[in-house]
Amino acid sequence: MSDNAPEAKRLPRYERPKELAPVRAPLADGEMIDYADLDAAMDLSTLSDGGKALLRGLLRLGRSAMFPGGGAGIEYASLLKTAARPTYIAAHVQEVAAHLHAQRVDVLVVPGMSGYPVGSMYSFASGIPAVLLKKQRHNDDMTRSDYPPGAFIIPSYTGDGDVLMSADLEAMQDIVDEILTEQIRTQTDAESLRLTIRVAGADDIIDKATMSQAVSESALIVGRSAIARFVRLYRIASGDQREIVDSVEVVAWVTPLIKGYNRPHEHLQRWFGVMPFAGINVTSVHLDPAAIGVEGVGIVGFAPLKDI
Repeated sequence: MSDNAPEAKRLPRYERPKELAPVRAPLADGEMIDYADLDAAMDLSTLSDGGKALLRGLLRLGRSAMFPGGGAGIEYASLLKTAARPTYIAAHVQEVAAHLHAQRVDVLVVPGMSGYPVGSMYSFASGIPAVLLKKQRHNDDMTRSDYPPGAFIIPSYTGDGDVLMSADLEAMQDIVDEILTEQIRTQTDAESLRLTIRVAGADDIIDKATMSQAVSESALIVGRSAIARFVRLYRIASGDQREIVDSVEVVAWVTPLIKGYNRPHEHLQRWFGVMPFAGINVTSVHLDPAAIGVEGVGIVGFAPLKDI
């Protein structure tokens, strides 16, 4: 995170490093598994059923590409952004739902509209509410106090300049109120109250975990603000003066795709103690020929355009 201006005046700004070249190129003869041989490679892979279906869809509908704001990456819009393909993503969504339940997640936080299609699927499959961190206009003359709690600035991956993001505070407050009301109901006879919000981040891809860090830190701020408001109004309405111990924790990150070669696992583990759950761990990106390395499979080629 970068913020050279006084803390009280400027919003947090996160720097997203560029990838200026594919991770590994060129490929040696025989190093890449052709798309036509994918079925045989899948039989030997260590991917889950959800990961296998995701990979089939990604290789059929996606392509490696260069992005102005991020460098070498994967174009996967037809799989995760601009279309909904249950054949390729349904099993993965169910696996994520099981993971979220195992982590006892209360609320999902999802950055931007690109992550919200899959974030909504995770929410519906798990029954866990989700809140969007939406983009909004940013003016350099405005100070931190002009924006809602938890707002931050981050460069666009597609090269469209800086993006300001902030959570839907009303939606978050309503979700937190519902969760904490139920927690208090189960502690009627307790001498003190313990209120906890367990947050998970969800995105369509985890690249370098810069966005994941920004969203996590924003969620902690927004969550604490929502708890403080709830407690204040609860005491006024109920007269309950018992001691209240509260906490907000980021306990999980979930995504269909993670670019493991950028070491985002280590980043999230170091900052939040979280090991992200991903359908596919991409170990390398190749532009010519168009291919990706996938943990548990190897380097696999995208479908020839004529086959799509």
